[in-house]
Amino acid sequence: MSATLARLKENHLFIPAMIVPSLIMLVFSLFNMTAPLDPERAASVFSLGVVNQDEGLTSPPIRISSRMLGGLGENLPFKISEFKTIDLARAALEAGEIAAVVVFSPEFSKNAIGDENFEIEIWNAQHLSVSETGMATQLPMMIQTAMSGGVANLRLAFAKGQPPTGGFLVTAKVTTLYETDSPARLIAPFVMTFTTWFAAFVGALLLFRATRSDLDPKEMAGFRTLLPVINLCGASFILAIVIAAATGDWGLLIPVWWNVWLVAVCLGWLMGGLFAVFGMISILVILPLTFYQSALGGAMIPVAAAPGWLRVIGEMVPFDTLGAAYRGVIHGAGFGLPLIWLGGAACVGLVLIWSAGLISARKS
Repeated sequence: MSATLARLKENHLFIPAMIVPSLIMLVFSLFNMTAPLDPERAASVFSLGVVNQDEGLTSPPIRISSRMLGGLGENLPFKISEFKTIDLARAALEAGEIAAVVVFSPEFSKNAIGDENFEIEIWNAQHLSVSETGMATQLPMMIQTAMSGGVANLRLAFAKGQPPTGGFLVTAKVTTLYETDSPARLIAPFVMTFTTWFAAFVGALLLFRATRSDLDPKEMAGFRTLLPVINLCGASFILAIVIAAATGDWGLLIPVWWNVWLVAVCLGWLMGGLFAVFGMISILVILPLTFYQSALGGAMIPVAAAPGWLRVIGEMVPFDTLGAAYRGVIHGAGFGLPLIWLGGAACVGLVLIWSAGLISARKS
C-alpha cells in the first residue's frame, strides 16, 4: 500500500485532488459570507417615485392622497421621491434612479369617498437589480392592499359623519422565531449547501483522474474510499472557520464542521462511484445537479418555487432536506440530517467504487 501511495503521489493530479476542495470551500465561503445581502438594507434603499395629481376635496378641505402617502411612508420600508410630472418620473425610472412609480389621478380624493371601485396607476421596470425588480413586482399587491384598507376606513368614517383617523383598523403583533442577528447567518445555509456539492464534485473528479493508472485496482478502490474522508475533512473545517468568523458565533464551528464533513463524504463517495463505473460521462449528471442546488437545495428558495421541470426532480429526490438540515444547524431550528438518504448515497457509492475495483482486478 505504501508503495502504491508513493506512485500515486507522483501523479500530477494527486496534490490538486487533495487541496482543491479546501480552496473551493475557502474562496466561495469567504466572498459570500463577507458580503451577504441584507434584506432590510435592500428594502431601505428601494426608492418609490410618486406623481401626485390629486386635486383633493373642497368639503372637507383635505387631500386624501397626502394622507395615503403619509401612511405608506410610515409603514413601508421605502424611500419616497415625489415628482411634479409623469414624464419626470418615467425618466427617473428608466435611468434607474427609482424602482417604481405610483401615480395619483386628479380625481383620487373624489373616488376615495365614492361608492365605486377605482384604479391607481403603478409603473415598475425589470431592467434594474434583482432585489429591486423583485420588490417592484410585489409592490402593486402591497399598495393595493394598503390603500384598499385605507379607503375602506375612510368611507366608513364619512358614512358615520366622523373625520377619518388615518390609522389601521387592525394592527399586527409580530413574533419572530429564530431571529437572525446578521445577514451572514441568513446566507450561511446556501454557502454550506453549494460548497458541499461543489467541493465533493471537484474532489471526486480529480481523485478519479489521479487514480486512473496501472496501479493495483483493489488498492485504488481503497484510496478512492479513504482519501475523500481526509481531504473533505480539512475542507469542511476551513468552511466552518469562515462561517463561525463571519457570523461571530464560534459555537457553530463544530456543528458546521461535522455536518458538512459527513454530507460531503457521502456525496464524494457517490460521485466517486459514478466516475469509477461510468467514467467522465458522469459529469453530465453530477455537474447540473451541483449547480442547480440554488433551486433544489432548499436553502435559497422552496422547491415548490423552482421552475417546473426542476420541481419534478426535487419532488422525486428530496435534495431540499439537506438545505433544511443546514438551516437547522445555523439557526438552531432542530432540522436533522437526512441520514437515510445520505446513508443510501454512501452505500451506493462504495458499492460502485469497490465493484469497479474488483472487476478491474479480475480482468487484470
